[in-house]
Amino acid sequence: MRRLLAVAAALIAVTYSTFAAAEFVTFEKAKFDALMKSNAPVVVHTHEWWCSTCRAQAKVLEDLQKDSKFSKVTMLRASTSADRETLAPMKVTTRSIILVFAGGKEIGRLDWVTDAAQIRALVEKAAAQAGG
Repeated sequence: MRRLLAVAAALIAVTYSTFAAAEFVTFEKAKFDALMKSNAPVVVHTHEWWCSTCRAQAKVLEDLQKDSKFSKVTMLRASTSADRETLAPMKVTTRSIILVFAGGKEIGRLDWVTDAAQIRALVEKAAAQAGG
């Protein structure tokens, strides 16, 4: 029983640290609208905590945040269930979508893609427009 509790505690610690390490800003419509008006580069990641594809995408995005090349890119994490009405005009109907904006408009999106090279290429496109 002690071993089972120790394993459970370790799994909880690893899971918590995975989410605590994320430097995403929680999606809020007012914040998003302000970023769009400022023409800032923005990544919106539609994410649900229980989704393994979302976690794989988040890991790639978190790694990109550590690269100074992407310091001007704001990354927002949106919940497809909680932010459904706000995301609807962006034609977001499901989780695991990465939307990238620059210059106040959408410049690309990836649906269910976990390939680091593809994600990086799209975020680089936004960073380039920000002079990053």
